[in-house]
Amino acid sequence: MKPQSHLLAAAAIFCLITLSCGGGGASGGGSNRGNPPPAQSGNYVIATWSELGMHCTDGKDYSIFSVLPPYNTVRAQVLKRGNPPTLVTGGITLTYEATADSTGSINTVSSNKTNFWDHARALFLNGAAPDVGLTGNKVQSATPQPLVYDASLQVWEAVGIPTVPYDDKGNRQAYPMAKIVARDASGAQVADSTVVLAVSDELTCSNCHASGSDAAAKPAAGWENNPDSGKDTKLNILRKHDERWNISGYLSALQSSGYTYQASLYETAMSGTPVLCAACHSTNALGAAGIAGINPVTQDMHTLHGPLINPSTGTSLDQATTPEQSCYLCHPGVQTKCQRGAMHTVACFDCHGNLTKVGAPTREGWLDLPACQMCHSNSVRYLSTFDPATGNWRVSNDSVFATTPNKPVAGKSLYRFSSGHGTMYCTSCHGSTHAEYPTVQPNDNVYSTALQGYAGKLTECGICHTVVPTTADGGAHGLHNIGQDWVNNHHTYASGGGYTQCAYCHGSSYQGTVLSRTSQQRTFSVEEGGQKIFANGQAVSCYDCHDGPNGG
Repeated sequence: MKPQSHLLAAAAIFCLITLSCGGGGASGGGSNRGNPPPAQSGNYVIATWSELGMHCTDGKDYSIFSVLPPYNTVRAQVLKRGNPPTLVTGGITLTYEATADSTGSINTVSSNKTNFWDHARALFLNGAAPDVGLTGNKVQSATPQPLVYDASLQVWEAVGIPTVPYDDKGNRQAYPMAKIVARDASGAQVADSTVVLAVSDELTCSNCHASGSDAAAKPAAGWENNPDSGKDTKLNILRKHDERWNISGYLSALQSSGYTYQASLYETAMSGTPVLCAACHSTNALGAAGIAGINPVTQDMHTLHGPLINPSTGTSLDQATTPEQSCYLCHPGVQTKCQRGAMHTVACFDCHGNLTKVGAPTREGWLDLPACQMCHSNSVRYLSTFDPATGNWRVSNDSVFATTPNKPVAGKSLYRFSSGHGTMYCTSCHGSTHAEYPTVQPNDNVYSTALQGYAGKLTECGICHTVVPTTADGGAHGLHNIGQDWVNNHHTYASGGGYTQCAYCHGSSYQGTVLSRTSQQRTFSVEEGGQKIFANGQAVSCYDCHDGPNGG
């Protein structure tokens, strides 16, 4: 966008500002009285995020089968503050370690909270030591562990941290925190940041598959009635799988991949060998190829369950009107509330479609996903990614809020791999998928509050810029700089009809829109020694100080 905003458009804060140059740090043209300065000083800034907004695990018991292992990934970018800031790719070390949240909850160990490591070799053909993940990275603890720089992605990362959703007091905690620390060559700390290792085992299969629950899910051989509720549900699922699909034709393929399964999945588990779903079903979540002729996990799970009737509502999951009646029955969930970010009131299916649509054979799981521009386009915020005229995802020609094309692979365009405002990842300022700032989860908001003094997407230029340049469109998403300097100079850009470009954010009537709302209360000096205060969330308008864009 090219908002050459006339007046105090300085406070125009976008719904999706990618980095800190959208906000008002100290600028060269005067005081930003009342404006929140960056809360963190120093020569370096660490932008951190979790690769996924939520990672799911099978919880405490892996002895029957596994869908997903403990596997969190942390990413970071380091900036040396300056004019301009520069991306730091070497000469420092980055580490992660456990840190307590404001309630004192801390998670420093996983191996005493799950039996994953007892079964890791059988499931993943990987004999990782306790508290070591499948990639060799260790669980967050009191001992700092390294992040490594990936030049191809331009991020520091630690892949596959084996975090579980229980803190050291045994309490369920889906949002444990870690601290990321940067040190220079001498070992001196130069910056730190926090990140949430969101993880949940709230996969409530027991709603339908626990013995004695939904009669429609009862195996032909009868309920398992195992006294261990976790095992009971999983064994009922394997019984149901066996009665629908005979795996005997795939045993040789499984054996060639290193898996020695019995004639049925139930027999396999009962013989002491846990079953890995991805041994047969491909999934991009694990990079597992599966077996030819067997559908991907996401296809079979969604298309199988979509038409099924939810006994509590009497309607199918495909026809559900709330996530609690459909998606949250399997994805975490009513307690976890993994969709907790700025768009937490938007229903899952308004972006992704219903279960049958998500499971379509033409869709590639984890890669064919909604993109920002499907809703954020041409000054409009749509409430669904779908074009009502076609029933398909909306196609936009507007690149202002668009994801990066061909990331991470040709033909795909994912938010979590997208970047803008230089080489900064969108997630560095907006947060992870489903956890866009501000979120309803306090631990998520620690990061942005530490950097800019308040919770929300990063909008303060002074976080990274020691001198904020006066620019009409050089900020994130083509935004002008925000601060007293823009107030002093915006008339230069607005003169001669240049204000027409302001309409993208301030509206065709220049009365302000959701895109021109302030992120915090801001106070500016205006003409003739006056002062103007903009309330938090106020939509900035040309009429706030002038009689419209042409007014005096």
